[in-house]
Amino acid sequence: MQIPLYRIKNLHIKTGKKELLQIKQFDIHRGACYVFEGRMGSGKTTLLEILSTRRNVQNGEIKFEEKDIRSYSNHEYQEQIAVAPQRFSPPWGRVENYMLKTIKRYSHIKYPNKNLDEISRKMNMSSLLQRRMKSLTPGELRWVVLATQIAADTKVLIIDEYEQHLGKEELKKLNNILYRKINYDGVTLIATTQNKDLFNRLASVTITLENGRITS
Repeated sequence: MQIPLYRIKNLHIKTGKKELLQIKQFDIHRGACYVFEGRMGSGKTTLLEILSTRRNVQNGEIKFEEKDIRSYSNHEYQEQIAVAPQRFSPPWGRVENYMLKTIKRYSHIKYPNKNLDEISRKMNMSSLLQRRMKSLTPGELRWVVLATQIAADTKVLIIDEYEQHLGKEELKKLNNILYRKINYDGVTLIATTQNKDLFNRLASVTITLENGRITS
């Protein structure tokens, strides 16, 4: 039997008296697309914050490649994941500089300029490269962040609120790119959405969250 990439057991997250997450057991396997759907406040973002170690595990166990996620150094774990969060404050400087600086953080990437050129071509964003990050519209900024995280070529790609600021054509292009990343490169995609129909071709597993619990 295949060893899961992630194994979640008895995860229990709360703030004050409010239950944010309560997951008894759930496994995430390699080279698949896991989509967590649910209404606002259902626990989707909290789960992704846990998986990306942006929020601490209070109670429960999360294993990554059979090791407790807390046993990894921050650098060791962050080398293996790329995250496109809902909230992103653009830094100063130009798009190209931001992308290259981010891609170079990953030691497994030998030719960062090549990765940048490839993703720029695939996502039709060459016109954005010399723009200043703070001048971008919300949609343009989202496209740049997504492109940068995809170009990192990590084992795991985490995208919160998949459709955020994107139109129909952008989502179609993104789906095509990620389909190849999952099925040819073996990347594991973990995404949240309020519209699971966007993933008809892409999703391997769709999970519904409600009040922090998996309901289907």
